[in-house]
Amino acid sequence: MEAMARIQVVTAITLDGFLPETAEALVSRIRNDRRGFPLWRERCSAYILPHSILDLLCEKDSKDDSFTYLAEIITPESVELLRGLFLYNLVDELVVYQLPYSAGQGVSVPDTFRPQHWELHKTTSFSNGICRLIYRKPRRM
Repeated sequence: MEAMARIQVVTAITLDGFLPETAEALVSRIRNDRRGFPLWRERCSAYILPHSILDLLCEKDSKDDSFTYLAEIITPESVELLRGLFLYNLVDELVVYQLPYSAGQGVSVPDTFRPQHWELHKTTSFSNGICRLIYRKPRRM
């Protein structure tokens, strides 16, 4: 089986699974801190933009496994991108920044997920209470 490019999703959610308010101080830190979203931006080969899933479907197979597409899910509009990526079973890795509070309302990120098993690859906790969880699709035998 030939190795293909991988698709990585990076998101931040509250303990109860909602997108956090973008003005929240912890969200600002994740968006700007070198251990947050910038870490994944530096490592990716290309960004996935909303409304670009068809282009992605056409070109993903032509890239090798060193090529990483990145989708940042932090706004309500970007959740639609996530829904499309899951619809076509394209997500290979989920990086979730779990924020240490609950929102009680808003845009629910887990509602976009397909039923699927994920393997926990790595966890990191930070002094501000944020936990970074990295999940990967299980390898096929």
